[in-house]
Amino acid sequence: MKIAIKYCAQWNYLPRASSLGDELKKNLGAEIELVAGSNGIFDVSLDSNLIYSKFEQGHFPQADEIIQLIKEG
Repeated sequence: MKIAIKYCAQWNYLPRASSLGDELKKNLGAEIELVAGSNGIFDVSLDSNLIYSKFEQGHFPQADEIIQLIKEG
């Protein structure tokens, strides 16, 4: 399982992305890729499929939200 977290480098979302990635790796054993982006992006993809978008949801995801989405998926 490969999870990519695309974060906004302009707004320094790297610490948030890194923390989320660490939690997901610990709980799911997933391979995590952090991808720098811009324009306030914070998206989470599982095996190249978008499963969470901060723009769509209106807030940053919590690790348990992402874990639940993956288990339901």
